[in-house]
Amino acid sequence: METQLTPLQQNVLDKYSALATTLHSLDAAIQELNASQRNKDKSKASPEEVLSEMRELEVKLALVGTLLKGSVYSYVLSNQDKNQ
Repeated sequence: METQLTPLQQNVLDKYSALATTLHSLDAAIQELNASQRNKDKSKASPEEVLSEMRELEVKLALVGTLLKGSVYSYVLSNQDKNQ
């Protein structure tokens, strides 16, 4: 049983795929920065400062993820309403 996707559904899936690719490249960049930072003698930033900055990034990333999930959920609900 094959399910055909509408162009809009395919577009949403493509956007999720692009987001996943971007997040993977961001992860690689962060790992590269961490590795280069370890190779230096001493970091000028304290671990507490780095942790604080990472928490800010985590909050922002969580917000973006929540907004994206909410928009997809809203889209699905509106399509269900249109179909009924």
